[in-house]
Amino acid sequence: MGTVKIGDAISEGWNIYKGNFGLVFLGCLITWLVSAVSCNICIGPLFCGMFMMLARIVKKSEPKPEVGDVFKGFDKFLPAFLLVLVCGICYFVLQCILLMIPVVGWILLLIVAFAYGPILTWALMLVANRDMKWTEAVGFVLKSTFNGNFTMPIVLGILAGIIGGAGIVVCGIGLLFTMPLALCIYAAAYEQVFGGEGGAGSAEAPVDPEVVA
Repeated sequence: MGTVKIGDAISEGWNIYKGNFGLVFLGCLITWLVSAVSCNICIGPLFCGMFMMLARIVKKSEPKPEVGDVFKGFDKFLPAFLLVLVCGICYFVLQCILLMIPVVGWILLLIVAFAYGPILTWALMLVANRDMKWTEAVGFVLKSTFNGNFTMPIVLGILAGIIGGAGIVVCGIGLLFTMPLALCIYAAAYEQVFGGEGGAGSAEAPVDPEVVA
């Protein structure tokens, strides 16, 4: 089990982005378009496909990844779909509850809002690249976060989210260029933490949350 080095992850993510811009950009574009047409029903599986493709890019797997590899995420349709659906419902319900609690609830809501994206994304990567069930993936990330052993991956995720969301300042169009970079940063961080324990599609036993740095 490795440790997330934020500076290295961002630098490596940038290198992945530069070296595979066309592939990553088109993959993200397909993900967004198909997700929009399907009313976000396919967003979880397609992001799984993106992370599977990015894991192969990071590992320099042969044959080289292609844009169509995004659709391989449909092999994990049910766990990815349920992960996004259940987490989304829980987040919505938690928002409603915290909004009714003055000051303290609003502060907690801000913390939850920052942590939700990274928690969901790391869980999706575990579904994509380790064949975890969605309950195992989200359980692992939540347990690791609450016991303090997943702090740096969550911090990295928050920074990646800020970088990815920065494109919204350019009439939203910039998101087409910044969000793919954020995914590349996540992929680089995933390799730091789990890279030595199997590549995309490995079906190994779930890792121990107690040993994640």
